[in-house]
Amino acid sequence: MITLLAFVLLTVFLMMKLNNIIGMKVGFTVEKETFPDLEAHPVEEISDQDKKVKLVQSHYSKFQLNDFLIKAQKVFEIVFKAYASGNKSVLKELLSPRTFSAFSMAIDDRNKRGEILQGSIEGFSKTEFMDAEVLNEVIYVSVRFVTEQTNVLKDASGSILEGSSDFVETRTDIWVFSHSVRANDNRWLLHEIKSEE
Repeated sequence: MITLLAFVLLTVFLMMKLNNIIGMKVGFTVEKETFPDLEAHPVEEISDQDKKVKLVQSHYSKFQLNDFLIKAQKVFEIVFKAYASGNKSVLKELLSPRTFSAFSMAIDDRNKRGEILQGSIEGFSKTEFMDAEVLNEVIYVSVRFVTEQTNVLKDASGSILEGSSDFVETRTDIWVFSHSVRANDNRWLLHEIKSEE
């Protein structure tokens, strides 16, 4: 009995020693991966406006939004004054053929009735980019203007038919400018005028 017990103890002792000498861990352990802190470096989302601007620049590399808006505002003032005074030669340089035709007919009708249109822009509350698209190799850029202006329509005798020089109204208009991709010059033409719905 003692011999059997001694044999068992000796066997256990030898197995423990053997395990210490040649033993190995089975499998593998996964260390915690160190990934970059995504919250510390968020992915910048490109705004819809930036996408539209890049679209225009891909067809017309000289396009700079701020510069375009400043010039668009100047064109708004020039067109406003030219239409009121009936100056077709100025309008023809700034409007697309279709838009010029509409302006020209309105001026002719006003002149036939002997009416006089007087107006002034008191200021711009807002001039902002609205949209841009490219169709059939023509770039279209929409700009929203919010202006304070006076408009007075008089008959041939000077009597006021509409409006008042004392009343300043706030108007919102969306002007669509166009530029052909194939054009050799840098001119943008007023393609269309929309009222904000």
